[in-house]
Amino acid sequence: MEIMKPNDRRFVEYWQDQKKGSRAGYYLTYTLGWSIVGFFVLFFFSKLFTNLWETGGESLVYIFAIISIVSAFIITHFTYRRNEKRLHRIVEKHQEELN
Repeated sequence: MEIMKPNDRRFVEYWQDQKKGSRAGYYLTYTLGWSIVGFFVLFFFSKLFTNLWETGGESLVYIFAIISIVSAFIITHFTYRRNEKRLHRIVEKHQEELN
């Protein structure tokens, strides 16, 4: 009988803590956070490396906002799914070891 590895135990505790709230709350929180990060990355890289602000003007802000929100939702969704799969894999492995 092998005890769960410390790395796996920390992950299980972390992920179960994240899942205490609703799934919608998780998606909303992380989508908002990643959207803000993504928007600033797009904004500063476009300022540094292109002249889009002279040609795109005000509509560029809206385009960056939409790109940021969509990409943030995708990142959040795949992170949630990856963490769920990892949790199930760890729990199944631990259950097999106990039996």
